[in-house]
Amino acid sequence: MLSIVKGPYLQWPTPHTVTVMWETSEPADSKVMVWQAERIHSGYLGNYKQPEQVVQTVHLKESTVIHRITLEGLAPSTVYHYQVHSSHEHDNVASGKFFLKTAVQRGTPFSLAVTSETGGYSGFDTSEGQINRNVFHHMRRYRPDFALFVGDIVNDGHNVEDWERYFFLPGKELLSDTPFYCCLGNHENHSPWFHRFFAYPPPSRFYAFDYGDARFICLDSTELIDNDTYPLDSGKMAPGHEQFDFLVRALEESDARWKIVFFHYPPYVSGGYQVEALRALSPVLEQHGVDLVLNSHTIAYERSHPIRDGGIDYENGIVYVVAGGAGAMPSWLLPKREWHTAQSLAVPHFLHVVITPHTLELQAIDDEGRLFDRFGFYKDVSGKRYF
Repeated sequence: MLSIVKGPYLQWPTPHTVTVMWETSEPADSKVMVWQAERIHSGYLGNYKQPEQVVQTVHLKESTVIHRITLEGLAPSTVYHYQVHSSHEHDNVASGKFFLKTAVQRGTPFSLAVTSETGGYSGFDTSEGQINRNVFHHMRRYRPDFALFVGDIVNDGHNVEDWERYFFLPGKELLSDTPFYCCLGNHENHSPWFHRFFAYPPPSRFYAFDYGDARFICLDSTELIDNDTYPLDSGKMAPGHEQFDFLVRALEESDARWKIVFFHYPPYVSGGYQVEALRALSPVLEQHGVDLVLNSHTIAYERSHPIRDGGIDYENGIVYVVAGGAGAMPSWLLPKREWHTAQSLAVPHFLHVVITPHTLELQAIDDEGRLFDRFGFYKDVSGKRYF
């Protein structure tokens, strides 16, 4: 019997487009129907009407198992309902109806949620995935516009069952109405499933996107580092190498007020798996005004002081945050804090980040919904930043 085995889930939102993906049990065609989500203005519920008017239907007749349809011509920062359908000559299947929201334009506040290690923690997790379910549940409660996953979302990227077990199944409710971005971690192990399940532009290992007043840049640090000994392949972080040239170009061409870079291995963390060799990236990030770097790999939460030129700089420094979220590394694996550590806690968690044209506020929330850290930046009209 034909069934939907993954999704539907959302990818790559822009102010006028969003991509819908899902997987079926057998090859079938692909169709997405979209309704305008009309808000009820009377009363105090502030809810949406049951959708009635179909504003768009996209139908691809080619049979496939992993389905991908990009909806176009949508309005910015607008909520719609959508539903996916697939059929072949013997059967058909449809999902329920879900919300989607297009990306906001510049000048409009938005929020995102950040976590990682949904698969990297599997060796320690004896709760049969309850930590993952808790983290996804509380992320959804905050209703972010999109989510970032900073690697190790599966235990073994080459095992296709892992993608359902650690990510798509526990995250099903969140991912059906919240677009998301991922970077490669060592547990993904350069699996081809990463490129099949996600709709990022080629080469998809690294990419950049704008959302509101922020530019986000994803890097593949697993290409730069040997996971066994963590040496930096310096030739790959020099002019002429594809990823280095991409990073410089993505930073130079952007005039976004906020610049955020995310990749898996952490240059700064006062615990196991600190990859100091990646500090070779810092001068490039500092030169181009990066505000925040998001990492993972160490299964804990840690926020640095603002760092520039290898020291603390509260005027122009970059804050590095390790969001090893779905995991909680046993305390005996963590030494004392280092000089660069502002806050650190080994507890399952996610980040909720709110960005406006002049402010960036980050909250760290544990898997029971409790706030345990927060910090923020303010930028004046000249771009000068304050903590």
